[in-house]
Amino acid sequence: MIELLAPAGNLESLKAAVKSGANAVYLGLDEYNARGNIENFNRENLADAVRFAHLFGCKVYMTLNILIKDAEIEKVVENVRFALSCKVDAFIIQDVGVATLLKKIFEGIELHASTQMGICNLEGALWLKKIGFSRIVLARETPIEEIKRIKENVDIEIEYFVQGALCVGYSGNCYFSSLIEGASGNRGKCKQLCRLPFEMEYSGGRKKGYLLSAKDFCLLAMLEDLVEAGVTSLKIEGRARRAAYVANAVQVYRKALDENFKYDNNDIIKLKKFFNRGNYIKGYFANEKIIYPSVCSHIGVEVGKVTDFRRGKRFNEIFISSSHKITKGDSLAFFKEGKEPQSIAVYDVKEKGKNLYYVTTTAILDKDARVSLIVDKNLEDDVMGKERKVLVDATFIAKVGQKAKLILSASNQEVKVESQQECQESISQPLGKEECLGQLSKMGENFKLANFEFDAENVFIRKAELNQLRRKALEELEEKIIKSNEKEDIKENNINLIKKDEKSQKNNKKILIFDDLNKLKNNYSPYNYYVFSPSTYKKEEIISFCKENQNLLIYLDTPPVANKYDIKYLKEIVDDCENLGVVANNYYALSFKMPSQTIIGSELNVFNSLSIEFYKSQGYDKIILSKEPIAEFDIKNKSGLFMNENFNERLIYFKHCPIKEHIGGDCGNCKFQESITYKMAGKRFLLKRIKIRSCLFFLKMTSPLKHNSEGFGSVEEK
Repeated sequence: MIELLAPAGNLESLKAAVKSGANAVYLGLDEYNARGNIENFNRENLADAVRFAHLFGCKVYMTLNILIKDAEIEKVVENVRFALSCKVDAFIIQDVGVATLLKKIFEGIELHASTQMGICNLEGALWLKKIGFSRIVLARETPIEEIKRIKENVDIEIEYFVQGALCVGYSGNCYFSSLIEGASGNRGKCKQLCRLPFEMEYSGGRKKGYLLSAKDFCLLAMLEDLVEAGVTSLKIEGRARRAAYVANAVQVYRKALDENFKYDNNDIIKLKKFFNRGNYIKGYFANEKIIYPSVCSHIGVEVGKVTDFRRGKRFNEIFISSSHKITKGDSLAFFKEGKEPQSIAVYDVKEKGKNLYYVTTTAILDKDARVSLIVDKNLEDDVMGKERKVLVDATFIAKVGQKAKLILSASNQEVKVESQQECQESISQPLGKEECLGQLSKMGENFKLANFEFDAENVFIRKAELNQLRRKALEELEEKIIKSNEKEDIKENNINLIKKDEKSQKNNKKILIFDDLNKLKNNYSPYNYYVFSPSTYKKEEIISFCKENQNLLIYLDTPPVANKYDIKYLKEIVDDCENLGVVANNYYALSFKMPSQTIIGSELNVFNSLSIEFYKSQGYDKIILSKEPIAEFDIKNKSGLFMNENFNERLIYFKHCPIKEHIGGDCGNCKFQESITYKMAGKRFLLKRIKIRSCLFFLKMTSPLKHNSEGFGSVEEK
């Protein structure tokens, strides 16, 4: 069965998702998850939330999808222990050290690799399968052919986002908010700087607008392709969105799945009414522009235009020509070229003719503004009014001199309850089928009577006793259904959380990064590690250099994003050079060389002692710590650890081509320039490119940051 996975930012959203037909929901406790700025769940309501979901056969996955500090590890383990006691089904993890610890402590725990782990190829999937993940949430940049390749070569579940907001930056490797604002996306505190206005300067011109703000994506048209490729869980983004958004998205996708992937334009319009940034794209599957530079907010569905606007003493008057019947409770947005949109909630509205409406407001609007519907009150009421109940079959048996029996069955479970007293013969008013049905059909919020069988002779039973039978049977049935959808208790092992080595010494070695092989050669010393990090990977040049300088041991920097063609190209280089190691910035590159010839790169986000311990146990003795601020590290074993002290940092990676988006050209007529800059709020950033077989872009700081690397080896760019 294909799983439809819905977001749940709070209990209202969870119930809306379940009632609308979700097969699973994902949620977070009020700490240690990537949506730290929303309501989330807590210790008071998590158990009830899981029970409600399990009553309807819906699974619950808990997010622990951030990097974890040493000081937080004990609390994280306690939270997992608590969630397991609440019968949470699985955990979505980013931190590889935390993942390996949880596998040791809780036997049989189910772990899903978060999209923050950046898996977009088979090699990465194989590596995570090896260390114990049963599912991967693929990066949105993963193409269909790579999904197929993963499914054909590794036994692992595949989860893929199909609806919602699209991060312009590569998940897990966006450090923009962290390094500029001190609010880390990898810690659930992203400030969404990409949604701010930017100015791009390049030779020959400049562009202004929301130049990093990606459109929302909708993959209704791709569902069949995704399922055929091997996706087993279709995921809706939106834990920060309203419950009505969740309900509507689940209902639209549920309908498409139940009707053999069929959908129509009305389904798209329904989705757009609840949230629509940029009129939707098919993610990275189609050759579409992904940036929407004019507006970064919800634009809804265009329904008309302002035909007249009149200023008043207390309220202004708007006359709107609209194809939508505007009603109280709707919200409208007004768009005028070159201006930020304005929005109003509709409180006072009158029809002034066919498709003509009079609305009062305190806002000042343009007479010829375009009008979009951003909240459809009637539609919201409709989607939130959907009821999903457990259908119950009931059989009532009552014989004189015997105890009355009520048998309820639902969801492949059955319960039988009996009355306390034996049935008495009726003198004047025997219990009839309709009277019995009237009491037994009162099944509350979550159950609904489907079929009823009545087998009673001339007996008398009080209504109170019928109600008691019904309540007792429903309680037992509910418990039995919930238990049937729970996993078995997980055995817990007693494990020391962090191993500490007090005998370590300060690391004086350096990792020196060069973008020019001749400069690297001229500065080479056997006492340091040397990394070649080119903007363009030229196979013949690298292989020739390594073979001509076999006395030099160097390392090839690998990017955090690579498709199968890039990986094949990189492997051909490293396989042909015995004296060439790699810096692994994603899990795929860990398969290139032996651990002794591999440096764990900063983009693998080693952020705590658990991750250090894990990599060292695998033989990796050279580790560059995460770019994320690490002042609160409590690391005793510093041997082999490196940190950037003075560096121009890569802030955010893009899979799309900013050149095609904003300047023009194509791959056959590339207009990339080394001098392109982005400006935002007085800060300037350089646009850089990495080219293997495909291109990867990133923004780089123009002035260096400083990290305190005392006690660690240093990483320096030359």
